[in-house]
Amino acid sequence: MTHQQTYDAGGLMNGLRALFAGLAAVAVIGLVLVLAAFLTMAAFVVAGLAAVGAAGYWAYRKVVKRSRKQTDRTVLDAHRGPHGWTVDGEDQARGV
Repeated sequence: MTHQQTYDAGGLMNGLRALFAGLAAVAVIGLVLVLAAFLTMAAFVVAGLAAVGAAGYWAYRKVVKRSRKQTDRTVLDAHRGPHGWTVDGEDQARGV
């Protein structure tokens, strides 16, 4: 009995199919990594802008508070009087 070798095209197609499937898998993994890198970069940009804004607001409040003059520096002393709580020595409740 003679055995004649034939060219098997199915094996070649299976090999090409496996190669293209591997390339597609690598491309999808690369795309996911690139998208994750861009999202991480965007999150860092937003966090940096928030930190710069908070620092600017803090500095603005320091400057505004320092430049604003306080005209009334009276310290009120509240104590209990004969008709209830009084301020600055009033011994009569209001309206009496």
